Amino acid sequence: MKTTTTQQPNHSWLDKLAVSMAAICAVHCLLMPILIVALPIIATSLFVHEDFHIWMLLFVLPSTGISIFMGCRKHKDKWTAALSIIGLLVLTAVTVAEQQHHKAISAHNHACEQCTRSTHDSIPAYAWINALGGVFLVAAHGRNFRLCRKGHC
Repeated sequence: MKTTTTQQPNHSWLDKLAVSMAAICAVHCLLMPILIVALPIIATSLFVHEDFHIWMLLFVLPSTGISIFMGCRKHKDKWTAALSIIGLLVLTAVTVAEQQHHKAISAHNHACEQCTRSTHDSIPAYAWINALGGVFLVAAHGRNFRLCRKGHC
């Protein structure tokens, strides 16, 4: 007698995609100030456009939301949900605050202090906070991925 098992769709690729995007965000936020100084041509690229964080957030929100929802629906882990919610809230709040800052600066026709830092200054605070949000998301996706592999989500 042959037993048939129904194969559940595997959503781990969403976790991998979302972790990759979170890692790209973290690398972007932490290395871009250094790269701009080392390679000034980068200052004209898409990666330093003031709307870059909004564009990334438009990809991160749905991919994280779907992958975490699909996993939590099966394994019901509250830590995974909490880590992803915190990470998404941090990234969203920092992006909104950064956009408001850029609008306020452009309304006064000044150059943004954080955008025109000298090489001796530190990485801007919003970059660290963005990276922290990325760490929360990487932790959530890593946990989701492990729990789904154990429970065959």
